[in-house]
Amino acid sequence: MSETLTVLVLSGEDDVFAARQVARVCAEELGLDRLDAIRVATAVSELGREVVTRDGGHLTVRLGRGELLLDLDTHSARDLCGVAGPVGRLVDELVTGDGRITLLKRLPRPVPLTPSIVSSLRHRIRAHAPSTPTDELREQNHELITALDEVRRQKAELEVVNNELEETNRGVMALYHELSAELDRTNQGVVALYAEIEDKNEQLREASEAKSRFLRSISHELRTPANSVLGLTRLLTDPSGAPLSAEQLEQIEFIRASASDLLRLVNELLDLSRAEAGALRPDPAPVDLVALFEELRGPTESLLRPGVRLVIGDALTVTTDGDMLRHVLRNLLSNAAKFTAQGTVEVAASRQGELVAVSVHDSGVGIEDADLARIFEEFYQVRTPLHTSAKGTGLGLPFAQRVARALGGSIEVESTPGVGSTFTLLLPVQPPAAAAIA
Repeated sequence: MSETLTVLVLSGEDDVFAARQVARVCAEELGLDRLDAIRVATAVSELGREVVTRDGGHLTVRLGRGELLLDLDTHSARDLCGVAGPVGRLVDELVTGDGRITLLKRLPRPVPLTPSIVSSLRHRIRAHAPSTPTDELREQNHELITALDEVRRQKAELEVVNNELEETNRGVMALYHELSAELDRTNQGVVALYAEIEDKNEQLREASEAKSRFLRSISHELRTPANSVLGLTRLLTDPSGAPLSAEQLEQIEFIRASASDLLRLVNELLDLSRAEAGALRPDPAPVDLVALFEELRGPTESLLRPGVRLVIGDALTVTTDGDMLRHVLRNLLSNAAKFTAQGTVEVAASRQGELVAVSVHDSGVGIEDADLARIFEEFYQVRTPLHTSAKGTGLGLPFAQRVARALGGSIEVESTPGVGSTFTLLLPVQPPAAAAIA
């Protein structure tokens, strides 16, 4: 949608001067700055001169919602395409077709196309007295001088900006080189650090392997004398042998208890070395947890203090390695019995989505937050009021966690000091095909 402001006939050189003047006046009246107005006037002048040198035409000045439109109607519009290219750089858009060339210049702000505003613009355009060719040439010279001054000013500003950019670039390049050198030094340090870490890791691996070999060796070496001591105590207490006094029987019982503790410690060291060597390979099969809980009832109740009860809750059947599961539960129940002075020790199992949760809950002394983070560390023992009477090696829980991972699960702990603890063994419903120790 647009409104026509004026129409000029282009038939001679005087008409070209008039068209240039009208184009400049229209541009200035519509809010374009002087340089943009000169660009519009120059574009009209160049095309208008070409139109006149051929067979003439018309210039129609129109106002759109946000642009100034100048239509040059001529039968030679197609012949003017060579001139239209350079002229198009003076305006925002240049469109040719159907005997018309349209120049479009966008306005800095939209002008409402109301009748009063359009009428006022037409009146102001007509109010400008037409100038003679000499006056218009003089005006063009003035415009050229103004444009030249503007170009010189912009050139000076551009030189200042270029100098600032060059200075900035020099600073950036200097900073880049400095940062590159620093990065190279840092990278060298990182490479050296990684090499040192790798060396340390290799040393740790060797030390771990040496420890495992030592544990296996010392465990085998200690099992034989420990078993021998236990065998000798059985011989000494054999009813078919020579009678012993009460004091002798008491001393032999001390020897048997000490030998049993020694053998248990040796077995835990051997189990740990097997786990670290990755020798735990589960053999999954259906395991009836009800039967397993009942099997563990006797060994667990023998460890309970007077007044503490063992409660066996709901259970189900799970597919896993029965021997490895038995070892984990025996360890969890043994710990619960050791650290519970009154109340109950409960064991139960339930299905939790794709997992089977086997929980051992006790009403014992509980575990402090600082100890919770370390209870699965090897040889670490929680200090409690019952610690002196509940001796251990600090290897049971670490080994139980390794076994749980070999079964494809894990052990989680929740505990409140003075209230009790809950150890939960989480096992997958479908056992892994081949579990590996983490």
